[in-house]
Amino acid sequence: MNLENRKFHKYFTLSFDDGVTQDLRLIGILKKFGMPCTFNLNTGLLGANWTWVADMVGKPGLSHLRFTEEQIRTGIYNGFDVEVHTLNHPSLAGNYGDNANAIIAEVGDDAKNITALTGIEPVGMAYPGGRECDTSPFVIKTIVENTPVRFARLAVSQEHPEEFALPEQFMKWYPSAAVFDMEKCRALASEFIAAEPKDRDMLFYVWGHAYDLDCKDIWEDFEELVRLMAEDPGIICVSNAEFYGLFKDRIPSA
Repeated sequence: MNLENRKFHKYFTLSFDDGVTQDLRLIGILKKFGMPCTFNLNTGLLGANWTWVADMVGKPGLSHLRFTEEQIRTGIYNGFDVEVHTLNHPSLAGNYGDNANAIIAEVGDDAKNITALTGIEPVGMAYPGGRECDTSPFVIKTIVENTPVRFARLAVSQEHPEEFALPEQFMKWYPSAAVFDMEKCRALASEFIAAEPKDRDMLFYVWGHAYDLDCKDIWEDFEELVRLMAEDPGIICVSNAEFYGLFKDRIPSA
């Protein structure tokens, strides 16, 4: 399929949060198929061991151990997109309300630290928590006016207007599915492969945490999803930042 001669295209993108040690296994799968991916890091929590996550999801022994600064400096994320997840993973609206300085520090300082660690200058982020209540118009305005961040991913929402729709504004970017809901991911993958972008561009966006793959024991399912997307000549696989770069002149940040 000659994509250059088509007016509209299909895009696939992935993002994974927290910078946990399971990312190593994830990266092995991504490299096997040449799949781009975005990783969102909390640089104020490097090396943190959130043992409570195992209890929260009902999986005793599940690891949620984040890479240390020294480990990241070895180049774990070389070749991949690395973006902001805030310094300490707070709900920006819930914790800080209209405290602009605190919001700027959480987002802007995380971006600076990521650049120092990886050489990448972030232009995007994932909201900690990912819920509508974790952000607000004030939060978005503060971030856009005071940091380099111009896109931000929420979690899957019932308000997402249409399957495979592009974001209406980049600072409220809804994904298509969460990786822990692999049944939905598989169903959407089949629909996406069969779909023809006749009158609009289409986007399939899967997000999650690498520990979700341990929690649900779905590593093989995830690898099959990556293979399907990577090997389909009608699908353009991009990182979040690459997609933003392609559409920033057509889609407003806020």
